Amino acid sequence: MINFFSALGTDAIFEILKQSSDATAIYTGEDIRIQFANDAMLKIWNRDEGIRGKMLEEVLPELQGQSFLGIVQNVWKKGELYEARNMPVRLEVNGTMITSYFDFTYKPIMDKKGNVYCILHTAKDITERHKALELLQDREDELKIVNEGLSVLNNELMTSNAELVTVNKEFIATNKQLDSANREIYYLNDQLKQENQHLMDDNVSHLDSIYNLYKKNTELDVSNSELRDLNKKINQLNGKLTSSEMSFRDLITQAPVPIMLLKGKNFIVSMINVTMLKLIQKDISIIGKSLFEALPELGGQRAADMLINTFELGIRHSDDANPVMLNRNGKIEEGFFNFTYTPYIENGQVTGVIDMAVEVTSQVRSLQEKEKIINEKAMLESSLRKSEQRLRAILETMAEGVGVIDANGQMVYANPMAQQILGLQESEIKKRTYHDSQWQNLRLDGTALPPEEHPMAIMMRSGKPVYDHEIAVQPPQGKRIYFSINAAPMFDQSGELTGGIGTFMDVTARRLIAQGKDDFISIASHELKTPVTALKASLQLLQRKGADIAEETRSKLLDRSVQSLNRLTDLINDLLDTSRLEQGQMKIEKRPFTIGELFDDCQNFSQQTDRELIFSGAIDQTVFADGQQIGQVMVNLINNALKYAPDSDVAIHASLVDDSEIKISVRDNGPGIPEEKLAHLFERYYRTDYKGQRFSGLRLGLYISSDIIKNHGGRIGVESTLGAGTTFWFTLPLPTECN
Repeated sequence: MINFFSALGTDAIFEILKQSSDATAIYTGEDIRIQFANDAMLKIWNRDEGIRGKMLEEVLPELQGQSFLGIVQNVWKKGELYEARNMPVRLEVNGTMITSYFDFTYKPIMDKKGNVYCILHTAKDITERHKALELLQDREDELKIVNEGLSVLNNELMTSNAELVTVNKEFIATNKQLDSANREIYYLNDQLKQENQHLMDDNVSHLDSIYNLYKKNTELDVSNSELRDLNKKINQLNGKLTSSEMSFRDLITQAPVPIMLLKGKNFIVSMINVTMLKLIQKDISIIGKSLFEALPELGGQRAADMLINTFELGIRHSDDANPVMLNRNGKIEEGFFNFTYTPYIENGQVTGVIDMAVEVTSQVRSLQEKEKIINEKAMLESSLRKSEQRLRAILETMAEGVGVIDANGQMVYANPMAQQILGLQESEIKKRTYHDSQWQNLRLDGTALPPEEHPMAIMMRSGKPVYDHEIAVQPPQGKRIYFSINAAPMFDQSGELTGGIGTFMDVTARRLIAQGKDDFISIASHELKTPVTALKASLQLLQRKGADIAEETRSKLLDRSVQSLNRLTDLINDLLDTSRLEQGQMKIEKRPFTIGELFDDCQNFSQQTDRELIFSGAIDQTVFADGQQIGQVMVNLINNALKYAPDSDVAIHASLVDDSEIKISVRDNGPGIPEEKLAHLFERYYRTDYKGQRFSGLRLGLYISSDIIKNHGGRIGVESTLGAGTTFWFTLPLPTECN
């Protein structure tokens, strides 16, 4: 019964786990055998349900060399919970080794004694989340590189600006020189125009002046070229600066995760992408405002404290599944976020914070719901275990046998009492059906019981309980057993009949008593009828014939009538004595008398038989008892010896057992009594079969004698050997000095 209900309870739990979207498996034993794996787990392993009962390392040989087998074996040995997050696992899928990432738990399930009887393995494939985190980390690394590049560019720009200032100063000075030189050139040109003739004439004398002018023009060309190069470099640097700023802005705008740049100690929103705006349910007007002005509910929360700490200390912070209270749709709601705060550095100074966040509220809620379900399952499992333990205790201590069958009539459980009654181990019982031919089921009249008449079959056919239905069972060896059977159907949740429960008790004694009563009524009717018929016949004859009957005939009829009345009186006395014994109304009137006096009262038997009665032993011993009742016992035992051993003398002997007890025995040399019948001789209505001989009587003498001796504090028994005679004996306690 326990195994069955346990299996039923386990199937219900397995069905829940099987339909769960969470990958779940159950292992047992140090060799880690798979007892259960739901569809989600089988999909991860790329295996089918044929793996059940196999070792984990046999099903997933690719785990060799990885740490998981050692971890789960350690959980079994130590009974300690093991949890892991973002753990890489290499599994073979369609012949290819693939690395996936999982959050998983190995949870030992303990019995009351603290022993591990199974390991619950739950896993969640987070490969996509891991890839997203890797992508996010790559983006963070790229952003860090961009920030570093921007910092370098800022430094270069600062250096270039300083150089530009110097160059501009030189350029202004050079321009002034050029202006002066140009004025001189214009003046010289005018002079040259006016004095061209003179110059031509004096060409040789002005050759040095022309050379000097050429030299100055060459120097001016070089200065102009350097100025153009500087302007070009400035334009390139300005272009780089503009390009870097645009790239950083594009990175924020196009990032797949919510991101924003907060500047200054007031955390002014400088840049923010659409994803972040949707996350906090704000529009573009938030740019230029303080974050705490736009989201005042953040104040005092852990997320806000970590943001401020990042800005003040310049240290990157991150957190997973952080609870944050946000004003959404006009009310404060709790959400859960994975976020990263990165300090924003300009010219070596922290000027802001880059905030990246991903909402994981649905995942956290789902995890919380799953944890709640797991807790409820654990409580249900504990409740089921306690119920099973209570049910086991009840079933194992029941005085009735209990058996359970499935829908096919196969025995699936038998409690200890059922095993004791049937004389079979549970393993043997489970090999049979309730209508198995090995049971030899019989009707009460001894005819074969058809399978369809068995109470379990009636219950299975009708779907209704059957109460106190008696049948007989004939074991291959031993006596026939009578059972009273109650049968009740079992239904599943859909109302389908799944089997039945049968309780039965051995009513053989009850049945035999009932049969004995029936036999007794038949015997009593016959025994009472015989003397009454004889008495009636004698009286009728006396009435009809009257004075015409001869004296001798009248005397014989009267003697016969007296004998019939005496016989009838004895039968009635036996019935009355039995009734008094059963109702506790047989009074004992003790007095002292000797064994010799008891034997003398039995001497009248010598006048009724030609066989010798031999009295011997401690005839002078005094006993304290009800002489009439003890005499009745003696008469019954001697009368039985004369009746059932007709060719034997009878020896009556008294002997002291010890100082406190005397034993009186009645022995004959008759045919003896079979050993298997000796234990029943003192039962009501019981009489042995003496080779088909029939004897009169109600079969109550030994039963009455047994109760009389027990009421006196003595013992009664019988010893017999087939062909060598029988000895009936009883003991009486001897009187003490105080008596």
